[in-house]
Amino acid sequence: MMKEVNKKRKDLSLQEKLNILGCYDKLPKMSQRSAAVYLNISQPLLCKILKNRSSIEKLALSNENIDRKRVRSGKDSQIESALKIWFGNVREKNTTINGPLMRQKAEEFAKEMGKTNFTPTEGWFNRWKRRENIVYKRVHGEGKRANVSSAEMWIKTEWPKIIAEYSPEDIYNADETGIYVRAMPEHTYSLKNENAKGFKCSKEQVTVICCANMKGQKRELAVIGESKNPVCFKGVKSLPVRYCSNANAWMTTDIFNNWLLMWDLELKRKIVLLVDNCLAHRNNLSLKNIKLILLPSDTTSLIQPCDQGITRALKAYYRREICTRILPEIDDSQSQSDVNAIAKQISLLDVLHMLAMSWDQVSVKTIENCFKKSGFCKTNTETLVNNELELITNEILDRNPDEMQKEEFDYWLAIDDKVEVEATMTVSEICQAVTDTYSKLEENELNPEEEIPEVPTNAQMREALKILRRGVQHRSVEFQKQYEYERFVNELLNVNSMHNQQWCVWYY
Repeated sequence: MMKEVNKKRKDLSLQEKLNILGCYDKLPKMSQRSAAVYLNISQPLLCKILKNRSSIEKLALSNENIDRKRVRSGKDSQIESALKIWFGNVREKNTTINGPLMRQKAEEFAKEMGKTNFTPTEGWFNRWKRRENIVYKRVHGEGKRANVSSAEMWIKTEWPKIIAEYSPEDIYNADETGIYVRAMPEHTYSLKNENAKGFKCSKEQVTVICCANMKGQKRELAVIGESKNPVCFKGVKSLPVRYCSNANAWMTTDIFNNWLLMWDLELKRKIVLLVDNCLAHRNNLSLKNIKLILLPSDTTSLIQPCDQGITRALKAYYRREICTRILPEIDDSQSQSDVNAIAKQISLLDVLHMLAMSWDQVSVKTIENCFKKSGFCKTNTETLVNNELELITNEILDRNPDEMQKEEFDYWLAIDDKVEVEATMTVSEICQAVTDTYSKLEENELNPEEEIPEVPTNAQMREALKILRRGVQHRSVEFQKQYEYERFVNELLNVNSMHNQQWCVWYY
């Protein structure tokens, strides 16, 4: 009787599994057994690879070591997970880090977690680097490049699954952008011999969350400011956007989770939300109606619709609103204030209304084209998006009496493109995230504004309406919008008068 030959187990690396999947896709239609013979592997192994296809492709997208055959953990998985989160955090800021610094950070995590027996030796660090696919490289160039291969792979492998499961109305993209709400252009025309006085650019910031679906339907803006209870909100019954606060006007995990949960409760259908994979977006929420998908690292400039022109269009319209508010006061012969002083008079409430007006003007066509430009449709619409943004730019320039040049406007539009919008996690917060014990971030309120704005009385509003009516009657040839606005204001005043009368009857 012949001895049974023990077959040696053969483990495949992630790269080898990806190669098998690629070759399998190129085969003509045949049985799985025939395909296994052609690929020179066993049929059960091919069945297992095809069954786990989704997880294999996701691992490849998440920058896992594709030459790794088995998933092994080190001597302390919690510390290693915390170190990886911290590493991703600092690399998102394009910060250069070395081995001694990372080992020192591992010691800090061990101390924070109370693990006194952990020592980050050189051997442990080298094994951890290999497991996490981390290499030491010389830095070339000045900026972080977009990961074209990951973007193309995501469009090829992940996007078809999403569009097969969800209709375009149910596919949303959201992104944060920072806006210097009172920043004015730093250039000006002057006489050749004139000494043009400069001013410091205002860097008062809010973070705006833009969200829209493939059909161009927009979610209400969410705005993050620095002050929890601004004085200008006193007596205001409703805001035009969703407002929340953070000491730095940044997006945090807490704020993002609350925004998601509120939306999830409102929904009556299932949707998918695409966001970048910044740390604030990573969560373990159990959502009923929203499926959250994180885009691969360093790909948002290529495949995130908001980055293709949606947020830029919002900023362009907002700059126009700023011009509309400020330029008439500059032209007023009685005004002695400079442009920066006038800009400072704009309250946070004004800012929120201007942002809402600007978001309302971002067209369905712009949003649809930005989704197409991201590669979600087989149409080359880059020229269409750029042309529309060009039209917005020209429209703003036409309103500018100083004839600001295109280059100057582009600089003004991009002045806050690199603004921080995400809070950096501390050592304690990373440790808490790893050990699944989250603590609520404190919200520090800034000092209130100096002057409390007076709410105009009914009589003052009626007098202002008379002035506007006379102006429109003498200057306009179309009066329908004025009639609609008058009806709106009068209805508002009548409702307010009724409330006052009811209060008087109750009081007496």
